[in-house]
Amino acid sequence: MNDFDDIMAKANGSNTTQTKKPFDKNAWIEKKQQERQEVYDLMDKTADEVKVDIDKYKQYLDVQGRFDKYSVGNALVISASLPTATQLKEFDDWKESGAFIKKGENGIKILEPGDPYTRADGSSGISYNVKKMFDISQTTSNQKPRTISYDDRVKLTALLKDCPVDIKAVDEIPNSNNVVEWNKEDNALYVKRGGETPEIFKQLAKELTRVALEETGNSELDNFKCVSTSYMLCKKYGIDVSDININSIPEAFKNMSASEVRNELTSMRSAMEDINTRMSAYFETISKTPKNKEHER
Repeated sequence: MNDFDDIMAKANGSNTTQTKKPFDKNAWIEKKQQERQEVYDLMDKTADEVKVDIDKYKQYLDVQGRFDKYSVGNALVISASLPTATQLKEFDDWKESGAFIKKGENGIKILEPGDPYTRADGSSGISYNVKKMFDISQTTSNQKPRTISYDDRVKLTALLKDCPVDIKAVDEIPNSNNVVEWNKEDNALYVKRGGETPEIFKQLAKELTRVALEETGNSELDNFKCVSTSYMLCKKYGIDVSDININSIPEAFKNMSASEVRNELTSMRSAMEDINTRMSAYFETISKTPKNKEHER
């Protein structure tokens, strides 16, 4: 053995030259599939929990309200893994910003869309990759959380901007104690004069959700979805939610499968996204610094 071979052997803790194991593509594929399945399983498990546990349901709403650009599935994973999370980045992104992951912290595994592919039956699909994220609380970063500093009147103006239905101010809404109500027959939102701005925001968000979901009935589940979406919007924009009544879960929701629950949550998130898009556009027009748009996850 020449000097170089001897040095390499000692560096590897052996007196013999070690042979590098060949890359096992099938084992790598199997490992990635197992990682994805673990995330899917956690999504389903959490969906089954939030449909029967009001505290876990509201915990999910809090998370989805903060991470409105994340899919329902990923919001469920965050809710189950670290419900107090406020800002998520990958390891390298935190490192690039000058922050490091604290010792012993475990990342949150979410799914991100990968490359499109063609299934055996000819239909198109999208592959998903597991991505490990870390919350700012798990790092050495002292960055201040981003906040929406507009006052309630500006937030309400943004909510009303480019509204998809007519807005009509009235002194009284017949047969109703609400300050905002959508009338499907004339496709108009009636707003009672003299109401407090936060209360108008809450009820307007609820009724705009009803418009977005095109809910024609007034079932317990319909109202539950509309109130829940209003709750998420209020949490996102710093409107007090202490008097928003989400104290029980409809039986129809409890009896759904995990996939059905995720479908209902997705329809709520889509309604919130429609409203957020209009509001964000208005905020950008009055802001000196355009808002940086986040990618959906």
